Amino acid sequence: MSPRPALRRRLAAVALSCSMMFALPALARADDSADDDTVTAFSAGQCAAGRFCIWSAAGYAGAFWSTASAGVQSTPVATARTVWNRSGVAVRLYASDDGTGSWTCVASGALLTSTSISSSSVRTMTTTGC
Repeated sequence: MSPRPALRRRLAAVALSCSMMFALPALARADDSADDDTVTAFSAGQCAAGRFCIWSAAGYAGAFWSTASAGVQSTPVATARTVWNRSGVAVRLYASDDGTGSWTCVASGALLTSTSISSSSVRTMTTTGC
């Protein structure tokens, strides 16, 4: 094998690595003090203790939203594909805005890394059951 093809393969590998590095979205950190509709991307580390968290893709990927507030809230994630309830209470995910429509209960401590649950709004319960 001549050195030229090997050099081309190495240069192609370096170019691919560089392009992938710049194509990846910046890692975002969940702000434990804010409960808003901020949508960021990707990691289990975003879900702090005491919060209810959803991601739009399986395996902690895609758009991220979390809350530690009680009551009903709309979410920017219409379908939750990863759900982690790190709060001390159960949370209902609703198919419609304003806590209406069909719902799915997520128990305290539950972790679903590959699911499909409508999540237009959530209601944080005051007990461990829905």
